[in-house]
Amino acid sequence: LDISARGLWGPFQKTMFDVRIFHPNADSYKDRDIKSVYTQHENIKKKEYEQRVIQVEKCSFTPLVYSTSGGMAPQAQAFHMRVAELVAEKTNEEYRDVISTMRTKLSFALLKCACVSERI
Repeated sequence: LDISARGLWGPFQKTMFDVRIFHPNADSYKDRDIKSVYTQHENIKKKEYEQRVIQVEKCSFTPLVYSTSGGMAPQAQAFHMRVAELVAEKTNEEYRDVISTMRTKLSFALLKCACVSERI
């Protein structure tokens, strides 16, 4: 598990997150719809962590699945929207400005990840 936060989905509720980044143009995905690939990766993460997080840690679990091309799975999208909403509310900024900044930073982070993985 990569990240832990309180108050994202509910007041005082702890949530744990695990991040997965995949390359959508890999040979193993070439004949598949991108939505099904996102769903596959979300389900793998849920199968791996969700039961333990709920039963042992007594908190919720959200898989954060991203592609190196800049896309994200539905639960990652919901996560970003919620974080942007909370930040905009706290800083008195416009939601659209906050989400735009977050998406820009994420794009650069994914690009950096892709460049580093190409060098390995």
